[in-house]
Amino acid sequence: MAVARFQIYRSAGNGVTWRFLSANNRSLGQAAAGFTDTDHCVSAVRELCDQLDSASTAIVREGPKQLWSWRVRVADRDLAVSSRQYHRRVQATYSCRSFVELVSQTQNTHLLRAVHF
Repeated sequence: MAVARFQIYRSAGNGVTWRFLSANNRSLGQAAAGFTDTDHCVSAVRELCDQLDSASTAIVREGPKQLWSWRVRVADRDLAVSSRQYHRRVQATYSCRSFVELVSQTQNTHLLRAVHF
């Protein structure tokens, strides 16, 4: 049975980053920043999971089209951002809520799946 999970991959800028995939392989959220190596990326995922209870969320409008997106923050630092932008605020809010709920249910962060693109 497929489950929501984190995936680590090499980004276009030769850095490493993560994204969180739903059970049907849709990207729900991603790292707010890139990392120099896999170890730093794994540490960032663990930090997100460990601090999720104390994290705040922000629904923001940005870009030239003023589309909605979300951010998960700890101590004024973005740890995760939405993987896409939304035309309606309610869609971004729902997506953020889903991300937080699914990440909080993810038990095996030590079983991160690394892929290479």
